[in-house]
Parts: sequence; structure tokens; C-alpha cells
Amino acid sequence: MPPLEIPEGFIRFTHAVVKSATLREWFYKLEALSERDRGAWLLDMARHIRGEDEDLAVTAFKLRDPKIYRAVLAAVRERVRHIDRAI
Repeated sequence: MPPLEIPEGFIRFTHAVVKSATLREWFYKLEALSERDRGAWLLDMARHIRGEDEDLAVTAFKLRDPKIYRAVLAAVRERVRHIDRAI
């Protein structure tokens, strides 16, 4: 099975969230929302940043999918744990 290709937008988003405690706190808070509320919030975000950063807007739109959100959330948590252990 070929390796899974991860879109560049998700990689950039994940790096930004891992590097910024403020973004990470915001991203973690989304988990407490219902799937419907989280999706609505991310859709609104995508609409607002559309035209400024198309890749980020597409990433925010795709994060509405609960499976994608959970996968990115898990990746962020794993990278943060890895960084914390290295310190």
C-alpha cells in the first residue's frame, strides 16, 4: 500500500498549531463542541479567510469532517508530546 499523501495545507496548519500555544488552546477547545457546532464554526472561519489564504480556507473547510478533525487533533497532540519529551 503506498504511503498516504497528506495535503500541504494540513501540514502547514498542524505545524502552526503545534508551534503556537494560543492556536493550540483554540484548536483543543473545538473538541468540546458538538460536531455540528464545530463544523459551523470552521465553515465560518473558511468563509472569512477565503481570498486571503486559499489553502488555509480549504483546510478549515475540510476540518469540518469529524474524522479529519480527529486525525489532525491526534497528530497535533502526538507532536506536542514528542516535543515535550525532548525538552
